[in-house]
Amino acid sequence: MFLKINNEIKNKLFISIKIISFFIIIYLFYKFINTGDFLSILYEIALTDILPIFLIYLSLPILITFRWYLVINNFSKIKFIDLLRNIISGFSFSLILSSALVIDAAKFIKIKKEIGSKNSFILVGIDKILALFLKVIFIFLFLILYFILFENLNNKIFFLFLIVLSFLFFFFIKIDNLIFYFCSKFLKRKETKNIKLIFAKIKKNIPKLILTNFIILLINTSIYFLIFLSLGGNLLFFELLIFVPIIELLGQFSFIIVGMKELSTVLLLSFFNINTELALAAALIYLFLEYLVVITLYIIFNFNKKNY
Repeated sequence: MFLKINNEIKNKLFISIKIISFFIIIYLFYKFINTGDFLSILYEIALTDILPIFLIYLSLPILITFRWYLVINNFSKIKFIDLLRNIISGFSFSLILSSALVIDAAKFIKIKKEIGSKNSFILVGIDKILALFLKVIFIFLFLILYFILFENLNNKIFFLFLIVLSFLFFFFIKIDNLIFYFCSKFLKRKETKNIKLIFAKIKKNIPKLILTNFIILLINTSIYFLIFLSLGGNLLFFELLIFVPIIELLGQFSFIIVGMKELSTVLLLSFFNINTELALAAALIYLFLEYLVVITLYIIFNFNKKNY
């Protein structure tokens, strides 16, 4: 009874936070965004600018599916095309519910019947932890390279970044222990034995997973770069290599704060002297393209399943 009341309180609190955050975003928009400037920036982008970005964006769900396939191909017989349909469905619901966790839930549901809920949870956890950890590594790696190439960095700060990156590489080598620690928090002691056994089979695909995550980062960065280029923004590709993974990390909290990804885009780009109207326009164009890509791929892969 107490547990039920507790869950009800948590659900009400969660919904309340989302509603409050929505109104805060609306308030910030009217407080700090010049509507005239914002609309004039949006009018600058042409269909000829959108089309190549859209075509590049189409590859992202396919690459994300391939990353997931590398994680589960030793445990599941599900075809790649079916995994892709599942990921696209997850994307569609994640856009509606404003939460990246919906995609993970879709993955879990898809493989649960075949390999069981415990093993499914472990595999989804491995995929999530690897992707997030690599994002953090990429941030510090490109941050160091950026300061070497474009800025005169204080030696103390440089060595601090270098030490952090070294620690991250060390922890990545020992990532199986991190995954074990995380997954064991949600599983019974008897069920934790499978974690290391499962990761041992995935370990041979780690180089491919690193490469796939890196390509995903490059494509995602290219999308942002082309959007800003079409809007007349003055941003280096290298700057966006730092900015994009940070946005992706903060976007994980969109299930709590509505518009977290768009808000963090505007706030972080202020460090690169990009005005708020331009940053918001870019964030919304990215969101529009995300909807367009998901709808397009959903129609293509679900219109006539017998063809696949």
